[in-house]
Amino acid sequence: MKKFISNFLAKIPIVLSSGPSIFIYLLLFFYLVIYAFACILIPKLAPYAPSNDVQLIMGNYTNVLSALGASLAAGTGTLAHSSIHKLHKKHDMLHASIEELHKKIDEIEKIAGEE
Repeated sequence: MKKFISNFLAKIPIVLSSGPSIFIYLLLFFYLVIYAFACILIPKLAPYAPSNDVQLIMGNYTNVLSALGASLAAGTGTLAHSSIHKLHKKHDMLHASIEELHKKIDEIEKIAGEE
């Protein structure tokens, strides 16, 4: 059960930073903020403005913006973490190959010194 929860929590940033998730947040932001503001400025759009009930159900402006920010931050954090992990693996491989090269050079010097 503990491993299941750990795996589930590890996948949350990936889901939040996915394309469909960000698209939904941007759509909600546009509809609840930009379009609602346009309906206030343009009287002909007023009948099509999102009602208070719709705004309540779909979320308020702050929640939409914070969800979008959290999604982008989760995606950025996940990307940065995976990049650093790859960089550490490459560093370890390079370090191992340098140690191997030093051993070979020492062997060559030992052989050359015997001749």
